[in-house]
Amino acid sequence: MTSVFSSRRLALLAALAASVLLASCKVGGSGSSNASLRAINLSDDLASVDLYVDGTQQFGALTKGTVNAYTSVSADTHTVSVNSAGNSTTLFTGTYTFSKNDHYTAVIWGPQAALHVSTLPEDDDTTQIGKGNTRVRMFNATTTTGTLDVYLQPAGTDLTQATPTQGTLTSGTLAGFKEIAQNAAYTLTVTGAGNPNDIRLVVPGISLTAQQYTTFVITAGSGGVLVNASMLVEQGSASSYPNQQARVRLVASVDGAGQVTATVSGNKLANNLQSPGIGQYVLVPAGSDAVTTNVNGNILTQGPQTFNAGADYTLMVWGSAAANAAKPLTVTTITDLNQLPTSTTRSNVRLINGAGMMDALTMSVDYLALTSSSNILPGSAAAYQQVTSDTQAYIEVDSPINGTVYASTRTNGDNLAAQGVYTMFVLGGLAPTTANPTGAKAVLRSER
Repeated sequence: MTSVFSSRRLALLAALAASVLLASCKVGGSGSSNASLRAINLSDDLASVDLYVDGTQQFGALTKGTVNAYTSVSADTHTVSVNSAGNSTTLFTGTYTFSKNDHYTAVIWGPQAALHVSTLPEDDDTTQIGKGNTRVRMFNATTTTGTLDVYLQPAGTDLTQATPTQGTLTSGTLAGFKEIAQNAAYTLTVTGAGNPNDIRLVVPGISLTAQQYTTFVITAGSGGVLVNASMLVEQGSASSYPNQQARVRLVASVDGAGQVTATVSGNKLANNLQSPGIGQYVLVPAGSDAVTTNVNGNILTQGPQTFNAGADYTLMVWGSAAANAAKPLTVTTITDLNQLPTSTTRSNVRLINGAGMMDALTMSVDYLALTSSSNILPGSAAAYQQVTSDTQAYIEVDSPINGTVYASTRTNGDNLAAQGVYTMFVLGGLAPTTANPTGAKAVLRSER
């Protein structure tokens, strides 16, 4: 993956971190039989939630990324439930035990369809921390992002030579505290596990105070790969660090082996990518970006386009540059939901039809036609669909006019690994032949 970070954008990212100061007093003071509870909404897709304890609303309309002041609950075992704000449907329910005089933060995380609540105790002994040091821990509060490495390093550190502050952090895992030196200018970097070049998030200017316990909560971006972060200080402040980037790649599918170049706000996605070709994802600034596409040295499109923070996109240039072509050159932007399946026996697959000379296409896996990947017209992408994982899957792509476009080798098949994400691209660009009159090429691409 290629990443381009300007110092101006990194400074802006730090400035955008939203801090919410909280009262740090012990609500259930000495002699009380109560515990103190607060909550933070870090869900993936719920703008506002209500949290109930034993059927009584304790926090109402808790907006995403915000945390309320402590409230007092009895020191006992309670049922905690969460609804979308103002809605009577329970999205999550669980049982938790709170101890006398102790403090807790209830972290609401995950997507609406698989919501979670984790209660973090907040009464660790700060006298156990060495002078000039602080203690941090990492919480991978994602369900479909996968295993991560998290770094807290001085600015400018070469991550390829550094050891993660917390490595191999699997989804849903809360790691233990680690003691590090106090620093007012750490850079928080999240990467894919074992690959420091697989950048998922960069946040400069993280200030950590001595004799303090801090939890960094990593949450999912909408595309399934990029992430966000929140910093929770025990009985203290909460700061939110949303991702300020998106990932975009170029796909070239121009007849006659057309060469395609594309830039997004000065970031080159690919240079003279020959059709049929699939580029790598590139990090670009989120928001309205200046996008330029060029085919065979001629500008095709030039203008603004919006890319949402934390999302993945495919910029597909397809069709024919010939005069009066039935399918003229077109730029299609596809939103990629590259989320891992939560089931260990399932894979996500989809079909993208970029062949201008091709008819509508349908894909089947192990002889079963996929509903979402049926009758996909040129320039279109199917939604991902879950299938049973199979290391020797038989995949077939068919057209009612052009016949079979792709078929797995029956003796070996194609590997659809468990919790894998795959796109079957059918792209134009090859020279037409008697055996392949449309000049199309099918490529099964592993996205994760």
